[in-house]
Amino acid sequence: MACAHLAGIAALIKSVHPEWSPAAIKSAIMTTASQVGRNGHAIIDERELPADVFAIGSGHVNPPKAHEPGLVFDIQPDDYIPYLCGLGYTPKYIQLMVGNRFQMTHGSSLRSKPILVD
Repeated sequence: MACAHLAGIAALIKSVHPEWSPAAIKSAIMTTASQVGRNGHAIIDERELPADVFAIGSGHVNPPKAHEPGLVFDIQPDDYIPYLCGLGYTPKYIQLMVGNRFQMTHGSSLRSKPILVD
């Protein structure tokens, strides 16, 4: 069920902000999610214990907040190349993924570019 709900929320955000990339929409959803349940207490896992970050991910989605998050982090497809280099992928494999020529960079890190939203 979560996938259908998130797809609908993403579509609503895209209708309000048609210029946003998929990464910006994902950022808006993730950065406005809540790490507590609707009752104001910790999210509970299947064992009735407080869930850890691997169980809750970003948390409970908050569509009204995601609609106007204030700040989103955007990334373009070419920004993944330094990340793939840093993960140790060979130039051959990266070439297969990106489909064009690129500059191999060692020791680089992925740096998202924040965008202030009015």
